Amino acid sequence: MKKLSLYIIPVQLFLAAYWLKNGFLDKIVGIFLGIIHPKTAYYGLTWNGWHDHIVGHWDNSRIGHLFFTPFFNILFPIIIVLQCLPFLLIIISIINKESLINKHRPWLIRATISSFVVTAIMLFSETLSNTKDAEYLLHLFSINMILIIYIHFIEKITLLLVIRQEI
Repeated sequence: MKKLSLYIIPVQLFLAAYWLKNGFLDKIVGIFLGIIHPKTAYYGLTWNGWHDHIVGHWDNSRIGHLFFTPFFNILFPIIIVLQCLPFLLIIISIINKESLINKHRPWLIRATISSFVVTAIMLFSETLSNTKDAEYLLHLFSINMILIIYIHFIEKITLLLVIRQEI
């Protein structure tokens, strides 16, 4: 227990839980259940359900309708992959034992930056389309910025402790 970094584990848990739910469960599992069991799957998580939801939001503005709606079938798979990326990077971070004290955390930093980029892309499209989802995405965007700064701060402290131990 003394070797676990209690400063890092909550970051890993938050990012893993958020992107597991929003990437894998909502998108991939929902879409595959819609393909396998179209009559029993929850419509909102199927491809057509996501299409109606997202395009319905994009169509709130002329910009979204013009620039995003026609390209849904191209943009949606890209956003699914991008939403799964932070979760995969967190899993790699956990496998590499980056939750231990005095451990360098390159995968956690990559996961946080990818979470930031995905959120920024989603926030951009939602803001241009004038949707209500932009509000929660703005909060997530802010949290991601704080997490990036926090992880870099913890990394510097870890580096200083390692240097101090060597002296």
